[in-house]
Amino acid sequence: MTPPEVLLVEDSEFMSMRVVDTLEAAQGMTITAVETVSEAKTRIETGDFDCIVVNYELPDETGIEFAAEINESGNDPEIPVILLTGKKLEPIAGDAVENGVTEFVYKGDHAAADMDVLANRIRVVLDAYGSEE
Repeated sequence: MTPPEVLLVEDSEFMSMRVVDTLEAAQGMTITAVETVSEAKTRIETGDFDCIVVNYELPDETGIEFAAEINESGNDPEIPVILLTGKKLEPIAGDAVENGVTEFVYKGDHAAADMDVLANRIRVVLDAYGSEE
């Protein structure tokens, strides 16, 4: 089995390093990190990713807007998108799901933890949408 290829779109250098270090070392995933949606779109064109983890608030657009561009159908994602956010999920969840977000992870619980919840959500969406590990 090959490790999942995950594209991380996160503008916080601290959070990005934390996610990359933890998911690669402790969870055996391959993570490519970028800071903007623009960079992510370029990477998607040149790479083959199993899943995207995207921050809600980014410099050039929101993670929900990005998910809508990638997964236009919403229900059958081309690439599963996990929204990583420090915001309360209730106000944004409906809009996020309608616009192609597959799953959610609350950021506040993971900045100092071992990222088990995020790793689990990545594995769940990969299993659900047929990506091969």
